[in-house]
Amino acid sequence: MSNFFKIFSIALASILSFSTLCFSASCKDETQATYFPMVVIAQADASQDGKPSIDANQAEDVEIALLTGDIYTVCADYEKYVTNDYNPNKIDVFAPTPIKITWTSEETPNYCEFLISTKNDMSNPVVYMVNGCSVTLENLFMGYDYYYQIYAKFDDKLVKSRIFKFTTEYLPRTVFWGENISNTRDWGGYYTVDGKHRVKQGIVYRGGKLEDITKAEKSRILGVFGIKTDLDLRKDGTGSGSSPLGADVNYVELLGPYYLGGTGIDFGASLHEDRLAYKQALIDEIKVFANPDNFPVYVHCSLGRDRTGTLCFLINALLGVGETDLYRDYEISMMSKMGRLDNQTSSNMVRTFSSLYNYILNFIPGNTLAENAEAYMLSIGITQAEIDAIKVNMLEKV
Repeated sequence: MSNFFKIFSIALASILSFSTLCFSASCKDETQATYFPMVVIAQADASQDGKPSIDANQAEDVEIALLTGDIYTVCADYEKYVTNDYNPNKIDVFAPTPIKITWTSEETPNYCEFLISTKNDMSNPVVYMVNGCSVTLENLFMGYDYYYQIYAKFDDKLVKSRIFKFTTEYLPRTVFWGENISNTRDWGGYYTVDGKHRVKQGIVYRGGKLEDITKAEKSRILGVFGIKTDLDLRKDGTGSGSSPLGADVNYVELLGPYYLGGTGIDFGASLHEDRLAYKQALIDEIKVFANPDNFPVYVHCSLGRDRTGTLCFLINALLGVGETDLYRDYEISMMSKMGRLDNQTSSNMVRTFSSLYNYILNFIPGNTLAENAEAYMLSIGITQAEIDAIKVNMLEKV
């Protein structure tokens, strides 16, 4: 074993900024992260038994939570109405926590390459050139296995570690885009009830309005998360009329129906609006997800809670997401500034959301929630081909 390296350790860091690829990661306090092709090298200075030249004493298969504090408690021990006891200051409290991986060396390497992959054979890794001995990873996917390896370059040798693994906990994937955007999180990550699929991550995000974003926040949304479609559910006179993300983004502005009492979905009757217009708007909103060219999509209304929550529920119910995940995904809006902006209580909002859940659950007695979500969509005019396309676009096998 080479004496250049002694110990690896994993710790949580509190720095917030972003870079993204298939699983999203970034470096901090090192050279700007750059992407390099994988280079397979001979294992220099290895011991005769073929062990790696860099080793560590960390526990294998460690599970790491990307959420901390109250949002972790709410999500990890979720029960309906739990957010009544949290977020009295009505602020955003669910920014994710980065992971910082550090290593030490008796002699300073010229540079290191940090490789991370979702494949245990380290195929298709993201590779970072690092000046120093640490890297901070952010925007990781929820419930994923990650594998990493370090190459260190000295004047006279190139040594490498064995492959290490950690797993991110299965909790909602919240994202932080900036102080001027609230209630933002990944739409996906959830397993289907049958355990055969999960909703893809990194293709649909949900949250509040974008009007107040800064130039830096806009750059992050476009450059890091690659948003191509701004689906604005406020074509009721409260929307912006164009996307704050710029003319290059596909801006889709539609009326956003939302849940209402025992009828399940409000098509505007309570607002004395044209019910057919609201119904057609819902059809058009659902069709956005049938077109693969629209992804990644950012879906929002003003608060990112009710109109957004209605559409998110209908799509995720169609995809086969289970009850706990559906309720939790809705209720954690109350852990945000925008979700609490109108002073609604968690109990009232979750009970109202339940009307939508139960309306779809009982749409055709004897069917599953997913079957009834599909039946409901067919009943309002979504075609079977469009439903099938949504499933292809948004589900992955596990």
